[in-house]
Amino acid sequence: MTVNICGLPYTVVEKEDSFNQDLHFGDVDYLKCEIQINKDLTDIGKKETLCHEIVHAILLHIGRNDLSQDETLVQSLGNAIFQSFEIKGVSNAQEL
Repeated sequence: MTVNICGLPYTVVEKEDSFNQDLHFGDVDYLKCEIQINKDLTDIGKKETLCHEIVHAILLHIGRNDLSQDETLVQSLGNAIFQSFEIKGVSNAQEL
């Protein structure tokens, strides 16, 4: 799956839980334009994590890396997006 973030195509991939942090469900590699999601999450967890990581990338690309590092803000915006919009194409593991 690919998502467009500020005009850049980001590939969304599932990864083994190798993030080495408690409660760390995903990550963004800005250089590779890749969003990594923990493959062991539920479908809802994957969608929530995708929204969260998209917010990180948006904030970085609009020049607000300071805000991109604010996990409380990113989590709040990610949750608001998740609760406001239906995400299609992330309904099961095969589509990620």
